Amino acid sequence: MKTDVDLNLLRVLCAVHATRNVSRAADELGMTQSGVSNALRRLRTVFADPLFVRCADGMQPTARAQDLIDLIGPGMADIQSALATETAFDPAQSTRLFRIMASDLAQMVLMPELLARVAPLAPNVRFETVDASPEDGRRGMEGGAIDLVFGNWPAFGLDFHRQVLFKEVFLVLMREDHPLSQRRLTRSAYLNAKHVDYRPGGVTYQSLKQVLDKVLKTQNRQRDVTFTAAHALGLTSVLSESDLLLTLPSRLVSAIQVGRKQLVARPLPVVSPEMPITLQWHARVHRDPSVIWLRRVIAELFDESRTAR
Repeated sequence: MKTDVDLNLLRVLCAVHATRNVSRAADELGMTQSGVSNALRRLRTVFADPLFVRCADGMQPTARAQDLIDLIGPGMADIQSALATETAFDPAQSTRLFRIMASDLAQMVLMPELLARVAPLAPNVRFETVDASPEDGRRGMEGGAIDLVFGNWPAFGLDFHRQVLFKEVFLVLMREDHPLSQRRLTRSAYLNAKHVDYRPGGVTYQSLKQVLDKVLKTQNRQRDVTFTAAHALGLTSVLSESDLLLTLPSRLVSAIQVGRKQLVARPLPVVSPEMPITLQWHARVHRDPSVIWLRRVIAELFDESRTAR
């Protein structure tokens, strides 16, 4: 790797890699878009590589750019963390962009309440949710591209901190005049019904699948799935117009029931362990005043006991 590269150019490289977008990188760095474009041209000359190529989902790094990020990302995160610890964070004046890794499900549970809480406290603070695999999330936190991870995810490792926000249980959602809504939902009725199989990111779906697979295996049967969905958008309309059942975590049920009085929820009639919903972050930002502030705000949104480790 070349040793005479301007540190500010490397900051641009990291920002474009994190945002996959020149204008958002410029916004994050406090630069003009043309300034970021000029810096990218200089970097491409220095490393004799395109570094990023335009794709449908943003600026994607070349193999050379990814190698550079893997090398310098942790160091840049260390520098930013060291500088942050010397600077007080004023939410009322900040224009900080926070990136939170959250599944489709987690975004619906967290972001409406978080945005409402933050608006009067930090009117110019911005948020971006990231949908990523556990491995990409780990690398993103290590390199400084992701500040926090929210949801039902496995522990990321020794260099990460984990805070339990609340314990989650499953509920069964159906239309108000569903044939099963007028009485207690039994295991037999649940297994005999037709279902929507919603598969969000994180490990929530796997948790539910393990529970149901165990029950179904003992009875040598399969769940009758009419619709398999990767996203929550439109599911309330599907339920309102059908006899399908949808099994979801309770807080997501509360989130999507808003304004949908024709939907009702019933307890899942299958024994299922509670799932811990957590925040996780890398040791590099553990003492970052801005991330400390955000963690406290998020923790205040949830009532149950919180244990950090």
